Amino acid sequence: MPKKNHGPSTRTRDLMEVPAVVIPRGATVDEAASIMWEKNIGSVIVVDESGTMAGIVTERDMLFAITKGLTGKGIPVSSITSKTDLIATPLQSIATAVETMRKGGVRHLPVVDKNGKPVGMISMRDALDITGPILGQVLRKISKT
Repeated sequence: MPKKNHGPSTRTRDLMEVPAVVIPRGATVDEAASIMWEKNIGSVIVVDESGTMAGIVTERDMLFAITKGLTGKGIPVSSITSKTDLIATPLQSIATAVETMRKGGVRHLPVVDKNGKPVGMISMRDALDITGPILGQVLRKISKT
């Protein structure tokens, strides 16, 4: 998934994966799994008829679906969608978004606009992409002292 990248930034919009990968809530569990597999992603945002975020389906939700025999039967993805109020906004600080993920115990955080429409996704992997270089700089400074 491509990321917006305009150099160092502290805003969510510059870290998020874009565009948001969405699926209508009437799609099937199997369709959601196929999209996640093909795009090599750990979650998709489920949207309602107006394109507003209705929830998220994650790898964990897929494991639930498999263990409960909910695949291969045309079952709607809405039956395994996790409803969540854990979201980020494009102008929110990265630190706030990562803290939301940490406190909520989630690895994927949908980024939505002011109307609740998905515009991107932040994953813990994205957070690690910026944390690693910062940690490296801190450790280099410490070792020089």
